[in-house]
Amino acid sequence: MGGVIGGALVLAAAAAIANPTATPSPTATSSPTATSTGRQDRFLDLLRTYPQRPPQDTLALVARLIDEGSFPERDRAEYWLGSAKLALGDLTGARAWFARLANDHPGSVWVERSWLGLGDAAAQEHRFGLALDWYRKSQSAQDASVREMGRVSMAPALVLRARQRWAWAAGAFALLVAVLLGVSLLGRAPVCLWPLPAEARIVLPVLAVLALLSARQDPAPRLAILELCTGGGLLVTLSGLRLRAVQPRGAARALHAGGTLAALAALAYVAVYRGDLVGMVLETLRAGAE
Repeated sequence: MGGVIGGALVLAAAAAIANPTATPSPTATSSPTATSTGRQDRFLDLLRTYPQRPPQDTLALVARLIDEGSFPERDRAEYWLGSAKLALGDLTGARAWFARLANDHPGSVWVERSWLGLGDAAAQEHRFGLALDWYRKSQSAQDASVREMGRVSMAPALVLRARQRWAWAAGAFALLVAVLLGVSLLGRAPVCLWPLPAEARIVLPVLAVLALLSARQDPAPRLAILELCTGGGLLVTLSGLRLRAVQPRGAARALHAGGTLAALAALAYVAVYRGDLVGMVLETLRAGAE
């Protein structure tokens, strides 16, 4: 009922401005305080009825309400818009509303809460360093709940940043091994790709079967398997070509095999990380396959 009354107050005020010769009614001459209260009631009503309409419709209505003028929980409304856009995956829109909140209501508790949202937005983009900066900033908040949520959020962000750095290092190592294998072939006699090295003839069919079977998997595991098969096939082929061309013996041959296996393991980690499957793999190793 309050939302209906507030809407009537705004419509009546607009009618009075559009038609200054009309005789003002008690509703049309409502005070700014009453209009502010009406906006507050409409905001609360929009929150209550959020599930009854498409999310973008509610976001547009709340944004329009904020642009109409002030009301007691306008800072909360701006924070809610930023959080809703964050939940919907609109990171740019979320940052825009959090920035407006900080500009319109400095010192508000909702500004402190927005620091957590900004950290979450950065984490979703795998910018874990920036996410940790926002979570650390939340430790200076006056609201104890914000400090606690920031502290809790820091632990997984640190783990994810560590995994990301391991993925960068693993990718660099796998690439370095592939480059070294390729460069070592440049000074040799013309390299014959056919017939394929024995290692490639054994491994490539297995990788091809795995790639075909991955078609029945979910998108993330399928992409990880395809990346592993493609990169693994390239590494094994380069390794076999070098073995055939250089024919190392003893420690050199062991170093060659160890480097290739390590590069394959590094490539597997990169593929699993890019598929966001590290947590699932670790849990499987810990609890065992179902």
